[in-house]
Amino acid sequence: MKTKFTVPEISCGHCKETIEAAINTIDSVENVSVNIDNKLVEVMSNNEIDMTVVKNLLDEQGYTVAKSS
Repeated sequence: MKTKFTVPEISCGHCKETIEAAINTIDSVENVSVNIDNKLVEVMSNNEIDMTVVKNLLDEQGYTVAKSS
């Protein structure tokens, strides 16, 4: 499954690495792609991921999930 969402605070490579590392801790996640320019995160997973878990993981790192699809 592909899940997309925006994170307004993404501004650099460090943000990209932090977000990818946090989301990769979720068991069903296969791949995480962060587009710095568009502030877009795409997650490929075996099954639907719990966005509450994603929001909590990123909140712990200082990031906010703004819009998901």
